[in-house]
Amino acid sequence: MTTNQYAYHYTTNGTAARPQPEGQLLTEKLFRARDSSIERNLSPAPLPPVWAEDLLRIAKAAYLADKLSSRKSASDRWTRAISLSIQLVEPDPWLHHAEPLVTSLLETLTADRWDIRFHPGAASHRGVAGWLFDDETADEVALFSGGLDSTAYAAQQAGATGGPLLLISYYDPALKRRQEEIFEAIRRLGARQLMHRPVLLQSRANGESLEPSSRSRGLLFLSTAVYAAAAHRARRVAVPENGQLAVNPPLTRARPASCSTRSVHPRTMHLVNQLIASVGGDIEVVNPLLSDTKGEVCRRGRDAGLPLATLMTTVSCGHPPRNYGASRMDHCGHCFPCLIRQSGLLAGLGRDDTPYERDVWARQPAGKDIARDRRALAAWLAADFGVRDLTTDLPLPPQTSPTALLRTLERGREELRSLFAHRHASGVPLPRAA
Repeated sequence: MTTNQYAYHYTTNGTAARPQPEGQLLTEKLFRARDSSIERNLSPAPLPPVWAEDLLRIAKAAYLADKLSSRKSASDRWTRAISLSIQLVEPDPWLHHAEPLVTSLLETLTADRWDIRFHPGAASHRGVAGWLFDDETADEVALFSGGLDSTAYAAQQAGATGGPLLLISYYDPALKRRQEEIFEAIRRLGARQLMHRPVLLQSRANGESLEPSSRSRGLLFLSTAVYAAAAHRARRVAVPENGQLAVNPPLTRARPASCSTRSVHPRTMHLVNQLIASVGGDIEVVNPLLSDTKGEVCRRGRDAGLPLATLMTTVSCGHPPRNYGASRMDHCGHCFPCLIRQSGLLAGLGRDDTPYERDVWARQPAGKDIARDRRALAAWLAADFGVRDLTTDLPLPPQTSPTALLRTLERGREELRSLFAHRHASGVPLPRAA
């Protein structure tokens, strides 16, 4: 197996140290945003603990190595071997208990073979004096994508009592304005102090083709939110994702492991929390929507006071048509996240006004096999699903109840069956129970 070798070096002025023989040099310049844009965008704030800086640096390096390593070159067209050397400010805390946790976390997310090594030599980012919130620390940091789940959670928290809430987004330029509009609708719901900090997510190819999958980006998102929480003295980071998509059980035998995204899986969250604790951190990362179906999430947003029109403008698609030049629409209408969205909006709000590029429920849907995910979903709904199926692909951590999580997924399966029943008039067969 060919090993993709990289070395990530960084200094505060954006210049890289002299390349070492570990492999291709990765630097901040491979991000399209300006050097240190993530750190600067979360200012003003006191400098966070060094472990939070180094965690973010590890996540950046892993993301770049992931994007620059083509899965097509792997023998099975998926599983790669990646060797990554990373400069840290204080590597010692990472060299013992943390190092295997980082490897386990990346292997859980990407299903690749990772060889991670840590070295000294990085310099701390220069902080900016002051606070984002009128000389106050933040009470909570939450990831905010502009999707249904993060929007509903932010709306609920905006109306709750508590200290300042900081929302962190990674954005595609095509969606930045949409995120800002949704945030303004959320901000109007309550008197709680809210702040939204968006960060551009794009990497430079520099003449190379980038790997289209990016399973490691979940760690980058999480680490950015943890960095922000550490800087603003918050003790909790929320990553809102409904239980159905957090677990994301493979619909077919061809979609095990990282073929189904694992960014917010309970095991991923458990490993992140173990990692933070192993280097001396005291921040907890949680998924507050793990026990919710998509429909229940939609009702949260409605009950928090968000207009239906705002909920309909959220973006949930896994393969947005604009990404491949097919149209300027935000939802393809046929990927698994789009199908979950349709079931959730119908179950939770009784309607779905989302404009979809393709009608996957037509008798003969236009486009090259756009009904693939619909057929896989129908087969999954027709089969039995129990605790064993819940844990075979990826084990659950000790504190997560399999029976409670199974009840959530069963309610979600009922929402999906109702979607098929709603669309049955289009000629789509109903899933038959096994």
